[in-house]
Amino acid sequence: PSTSRRRRLAMSRTNQSRASIPSYAELVQTHGADAFFELANAPKFAFENLVLAQDANAREHCGGIVWESAFCLAKYLRERSVGLVRSSKRGKKALEVGCGCGLLGLVLARDFAFDEVVMTDQSRVLENVTRENVEMNRKEIGGAATALHVMALDWEVEEELKAVNERGPFDVVVGTDVLFSVHLVAPLLRVIERTLSDTRKSAVCYICVQRRSPDAHDEFLRLAGEKFAVVAVEKALVAFSEDDECEIFELRWKRAKKRKSVD
Repeated sequence: PSTSRRRRLAMSRTNQSRASIPSYAELVQTHGADAFFELANAPKFAFENLVLAQDANAREHCGGIVWESAFCLAKYLRERSVGLVRSSKRGKKALEVGCGCGLLGLVLARDFAFDEVVMTDQSRVLENVTRENVEMNRKEIGGAATALHVMALDWEVEEELKAVNERGPFDVVVGTDVLFSVHLVAPLLRVIERTLSDTRKSAVCYICVQRRSPDAHDEFLRLAGEKFAVVAVEKALVAFSEDDECEIFELRWKRAKKRKSVD
């Protein structure tokens, strides 16, 4: 659909009574971990002042719903990474890979001191859910100084990676539920290597996952360890009571590049 049509659709969705939209906070308080079954089947739900549309019937991709790991990483970043991403120093950029419905990217744009946030996923995901959610929440994130962009990125398509990289390099790269296929681990790491800034000492990639594919999980740790220092965040620091299966990994360059580092 055209941009104007998406905006009209988003506005009509936003104008619906919020009383009829289930709230993430209320569902978690009532159902605990089981709240995600309710959330996954909701056409829309509210997360604080954001409203997210979902498509649980999507069959060509897995980005039609917001997965637990997106909530988990959003909570972790807001509670534990104050010094890194809430810095008053401007000029920083963030990239989300596999953004799906867009919850995490919207939170980064609304709450953190980035000049620019780029949300990426396959084109079919963007057209299905992402662009609509961005338009639907423009007003809610409009007060932020962050420029928010949505771009197509298939990890195996060089042209799309080049286009995204032109907006970088990125100080923070994030991804949630991105380890589900062994053959996509190397392409994912290639995207991280190409986009994560190698001149800022504080540059970091956060990957939050559940072990949906043990083989992909192991391959990720093996390959990532070749170029990055990989740290598994202590479970106590994740403190995500709604779901105790999420894991967060922090990736930083193992060694300083020859170019002068800046911060």
